[in-house]
Amino acid sequence: MKQTTVQRQTTHLAPQQVLIAKMVQATSDELDSLIVAETEKNVALELTDGNAGEESVSSEADTSANDTSATDADDYEPQDGNLQDALNDYNDNYYEYNDLEVPNTQNQSPDDPDYSPLTNYRSDHSFREELLQQLEEMDLEEEDLFLARYLVDSLEDTGYLTRPLSDLVDDLAFNQMHETTEEELERVLVDVVQELEPTGVGARDLQECLLLQLEEKKATPEVQLAYDIISQAFEDFSARRYERLCSKFRVSAEELKKAQSVIAHLTPKPGGQSATSGMTETKASHVKPDFSIHCEDGELVVVLNEGYHHGVRISPDYLLMQERIQQDRSKSEDSRRGLTMIRESINAANQFLEALRQRRETLSRVIGAIARMQKEYFLQGGNTDALRPMVLQDVADRTGYDVSTISRVSNSKFIETDFGIIAVKELFSTAIKTSSGDSISNQAVQEALSELIEQEDKKSPLSDDALSAALTEKGYPVARRTVAKYRELLGFPTARLRREA
Repeated sequence: MKQTTVQRQTTHLAPQQVLIAKMVQATSDELDSLIVAETEKNVALELTDGNAGEESVSSEADTSANDTSATDADDYEPQDGNLQDALNDYNDNYYEYNDLEVPNTQNQSPDDPDYSPLTNYRSDHSFREELLQQLEEMDLEEEDLFLARYLVDSLEDTGYLTRPLSDLVDDLAFNQMHETTEEELERVLVDVVQELEPTGVGARDLQECLLLQLEEKKATPEVQLAYDIISQAFEDFSARRYERLCSKFRVSAEELKKAQSVIAHLTPKPGGQSATSGMTETKASHVKPDFSIHCEDGELVVVLNEGYHHGVRISPDYLLMQERIQQDRSKSEDSRRGLTMIRESINAANQFLEALRQRRETLSRVIGAIARMQKEYFLQGGNTDALRPMVLQDVADRTGYDVSTISRVSNSKFIETDFGIIAVKELFSTAIKTSSGDSISNQAVQEALSELIEQEDKKSPLSDDALSAALTEKGYPVARRTVAKYRELLGFPTARLRREA
């Protein structure tokens, strides 16, 4: 047997690095849970009266505002280490650290060319709670239940699972310190999540969603034909190549029409949340915006909201106890042991407070850069025509952070504005060239497309070709294939299915 030597370089992350990365990703509610859990674990920390307050962020500078954290320890010294190094290590390596868990809240990446912020709002509690309740009623192994809950949390409001399983496996390792495989996740998705009601939940695309619903129907000739069409000739059906379908499946036009009727009565969005409805008043009431951006005298005032989580500090009583033991001249074994324990607790508390400070700095710098890039959008009251094309890399270049760090900030955070609460993700979009040669956000094109469909004659709806021509007339030269992609992202079916009698 031939023996070979393989050299590998691995990096082990310190708990402090993991904690910083977790805090950057955490929402307000998740951060508050982390703070409360840490004070329960570390007696050197205590919650302060009131909340942590708010911190102004300059939209004209790349540095964050002065630290206003409630840390009263006079001898507090920031820990050594660079935040970016910690975040980069966190993104690139697997670690073993199990003290704190933050649920994953990431959805589709804003850098996806087909990204539409309208499809990525988190739904209100009822839809997700209903799915979770069904899981609780199933007799599942602990591991399967954990993965199923994670998959449910990863669903879009439409009920689809749009993120690749490989990404979810990585997120489980990085964010929850939980190892699994794509095969295991696929098994739980198919055997558990896709068995939940309403049928179609957990589908990864429209084709799979329709097939899941057809599998539940009573086997009749028209249902079987509908299933064969969707599974074997989905592109032909979407393109309305009816003669080719009749020839392929050797059926008459009347038989094909019956199968079409079956398909037309299926639900394209099992989550029941309209992708074009925006954020409802009920949903907005559950959202705790991490930032506030308001216009005052033609300038933007950007604030990092910290009023949704507890303030925390090192306990003055604990510091006093340390001082008294240090002054104890007896130097007994118990005194030395007690002093060591106190110092360890205070050191851990300092690390926790430093992680909070670095989270604040990261969020402040990122939202400041975003506000500068999208200044006209905010000044014009959310006018999508003023939305500047912007991807994660643009913000990373301006802040010096890694792209994945920008993604963690943008994927789970919301902004309170003069025109309502919006997701940070909504500000990201790719560029499209207009007929005049200018670059505009693809969100503006999607909004124009949505208006065209909503205002069309329902007795004679516009085809994708007609929509492409109409958008071109408006100055948005978009190909038919792109129109079809945007139409599906916005939740509109084909012209044939939009037709009303």
